[in-house]
Amino acid sequence: MMNCVLLAGNAGAALNLKLQTRDRESGRILSADERIAPAKTGVVVIDMWNTNDCMTNAQRAAALVPRMNKALDGARRLGMQVIWAPTDVASQYAGAPQRERAIALARYTLPHIRNFSCPFSAPTVRPEKCMCGPGIACRVHYGWDAMDPNLVIAAGDWIVGDPEELYAIYRQRGLTRLIYMGINTNLCVMNKPEGIAAMTSAGLKCILSRDLTDAETSYDPDRGFTPDLGTEKDVADVERSGIPTINMAEEMRKAGAWNDDWIVEMVRVTPWGTKGWPYLFSDSVKVTLSVPNQKGAAIHYTLDGSEPGPRSLLYTKPLEVTKTTRLRAAAFDNGRRVSLISEGYFVRLAPLPPKPDVYLDQIKPVTPARPEWRWEPRTNLAFAGGPLKIRDSAYNRGAGMRAPANLLYEVQSNYDRFVAQAGVDDDPFEQRPSARFIATYPSVQFQVYIDGNLASESPVMRLGQVPWRFDVRIPEGSKLINLVVTDAGSRSPLDLGDWVDAGFVLK
Repeated sequence: MMNCVLLAGNAGAALNLKLQTRDRESGRILSADERIAPAKTGVVVIDMWNTNDCMTNAQRAAALVPRMNKALDGARRLGMQVIWAPTDVASQYAGAPQRERAIALARYTLPHIRNFSCPFSAPTVRPEKCMCGPGIACRVHYGWDAMDPNLVIAAGDWIVGDPEELYAIYRQRGLTRLIYMGINTNLCVMNKPEGIAAMTSAGLKCILSRDLTDAETSYDPDRGFTPDLGTEKDVADVERSGIPTINMAEEMRKAGAWNDDWIVEMVRVTPWGTKGWPYLFSDSVKVTLSVPNQKGAAIHYTLDGSEPGPRSLLYTKPLEVTKTTRLRAAAFDNGRRVSLISEGYFVRLAPLPPKPDVYLDQIKPVTPARPEWRWEPRTNLAFAGGPLKIRDSAYNRGAGMRAPANLLYEVQSNYDRFVAQAGVDDDPFEQRPSARFIATYPSVQFQVYIDGNLASESPVMRLGQVPWRFDVRIPEGSKLINLVVTDAGSRSPLDLGDWVDAGFVLK
């Protein structure tokens, strides 16, 4: 009964926020109390997209969602206005009542009261790098096309598409404060047109929720630099610039709108591949685990995909992963699990195969009984007609397919091994101007069947990943080999897969 009373909150009652800033020179933390009216406070959520260029960045954003949903629910109970600012993908919410209400508002010119900017000291990811660290970098593909599907957007929320719409809500709802949360602290939350810098320059009072933001920085395990440390440094820079921060969950707790029995945290895994977007590596990868909002909790993990418990392996330092591994991790406090279970998936690449003695274009496939012209593979070309191209590298020989599809060949007595590389064709990104809204969709899996038996397969492959490597020995007496590309369980017209440098090594 007590929890019900606590979770009801006290709508309309004034809140006493504990604001944190820092001395510009020394960095010393400065605290101050400020009384606010919830009904005159907006909570702005920046760029909580459904994916990102970098798998680690994408998963770290997703890890904020459970905590964010609870915090926003508490904010609504207290009477705050929740305003979503998905910037790049705001147009995808046309027709949503929350978006249409914002569009219909009378617009105001955004004033310019002062110049404001915040320099950041943590290293920001360079174009050729990503937050996965020194291994195989993710490639830019602009694949986000919505906000995270697990976010709860309430009927009374707003979705804005530009700073004037945000300012119109601020003016017409009589707001006096904007509390910011979302990603990426140093790029989007601060510097997007709807972000803190622009609104502070316009004279609005902005606050950053430091427990519900994540910066795009870097990962260098050998130096001990992690995305958590990068976020901490960037939040400190925000505070040093004069923008106050709060712990949103703590403020909701003080207001009676937070339940400590909720399990909303996730162990952060770096780098953070998943079953649907695996992290591929060549020799080894250092994996760091952390749970930034559960200080002092012990992290336990498993490496075989089983559920972690308080008796599982205890995390004490970065893990050296040298083989394909499904890692699962959770945080525990006195034996009680205090986080959700996180999962990381790491796949080791085989050595590069040799070039074939006989290429696919030199032999004729077995003609299917009912050829489907819409899915017919193309020899030495990508399915869409351009050159075979995977992760910016072009290949002269191979076959382009649209999944699901296959190429069936008779095995000759002198064939010893099938060799190839295989990956998602770059065409969805390079050939279409709408790549920003389609690059998230391609996902395929390559398989090799010999006489009906699965001989080898890739993990799920995504756009921009290095090609998977096949070197498959052909058993004596084999008759047929079938090269298959599946859609990995999510059919898309953009599931375009390439077999490159593919063929047979002779005995």
